[in-house]
Amino acid sequence: MSSDAFDDRRKALEDQFFKQQNDAALQKMKDQQARAATKEEIQRLTGISNLVVLDALANLKLGGAAVMVMSMFPLVEIAWADGKVDDKERRVVLQQAENVGIEHGSEAALLLAQWLDAKPELSWHQLWSDYVGELVKKMKTEDRELLKNEVLGRARIVAEASGGLLGAGFAVSGAEKKVLEKLEKAFAHT
Repeated sequence: MSSDAFDDRRKALEDQFFKQQNDAALQKMKDQQARAATKEEIQRLTGISNLVVLDALANLKLGGAAVMVMSMFPLVEIAWADGKVDDKERRVVLQQAENVGIEHGSEAALLLAQWLDAKPELSWHQLWSDYVGELVKKMKTEDRELLKNEVLGRARIVAEASGGLLGAGFAVSGAEKKVLEKLEKAFAHT
């Protein structure tokens, strides 16, 4: 077997292993959080503190796993905007996860760590966008705006993590601006 063929097989096995790990972690997380989310659970998972938004989300009887993915995926997508996750971005994403109650070593934390190590497939953005699009159709305009501000506010924190020129200031790169705009479009569905 040639070296190239061996490397191709090794890569295929590694890819399959990580896909299975991702799938297993996601399924376990969904199974653990299958019950309807309460207002307190949504607040713990997302860090959203606005009572109007929490009431709107709780009334929709969202599952905790869906809320967690909805809340954290934009941070991951911003971190990967320039094609890599730097140490500052990683720290900020993990700090935000901790702030919303994602415990170190939990299935949610493992999935998040995998997303920071290997860029999520493009299909994840479409899944997130579709979910948010359906969610906001059921919300009042003011509730939708509050939710958008909460979720995108966290994404902006990650975007600003690497700072501006030589790490000074709160500049956002062109790639990060494009991702923020793409994320914001999901909230425009009506």
